[in-house]
Amino acid sequence: MENSVNSNKVKVIALDFDGVVTNLNIDWHAAIRLTSTIVGYEIKSLLTFYEAKYGKPIFQTVSKRIEQLELEALKDAKLTPFIREFLQELSERDVEMYIVSMQSVLLVKKFLSKHDLAFYFKDVVTRERYPSKKAQVTHVLEKSGVCPNQVLLVDDSVRNISKCKELGVVCFHFSRQQDSRKTKELWNSILSIVKDQVT
Repeated sequence: MENSVNSNKVKVIALDFDGVVTNLNIDWHAAIRLTSTIVGYEIKSLLTFYEAKYGKPIFQTVSKRIEQLELEALKDAKLTPFIREFLQELSERDVEMYIVSMQSVLLVKKFLSKHDLAFYFKDVVTRERYPSKKAQVTHVLEKSGVCPNQVLLVDDSVRNISKCKELGVVCFHFSRQQDSRKTKELWNSILSIVKDQVT
């Protein structure tokens, strides 16, 4: 997917969690089947379900059950290669950082704490607060107070990027793969966007 870049300085970066910060080994098809069993009818997408049922008791029931799967996967989850160096460089450039994730807040905070990364992030925005990536990025825009084209979303989901582009933010598609050299190249590409936009 083509990554969008503009000529304004990036002041805020919003990072997805699963697929960017780490890779959770979860069978999402099985998670969808489990959710269908819980709610009593077939669902096609957890993301669509979260948006439709947010604020209702069934949302909380499903979210908690999915959280159990996420926490189980957390036991084997590792940091994406070179992310620590990436976060340190952004910190030195005074770029404000957020996590925007459709995982649970408990899961994300446990992982960040385990790897001593929590201090890098101004906020952790998860499904319990906002049931879609677009709503999460909207929150980041409001909290940071910057222009949309000064926010860079890094996400592995084409669907999320497509939705968030509607907000006017810069988007970078972080392709999920196992090659650490290619991962390093992705981080360097993102840093180049930040560097190139310094005025």
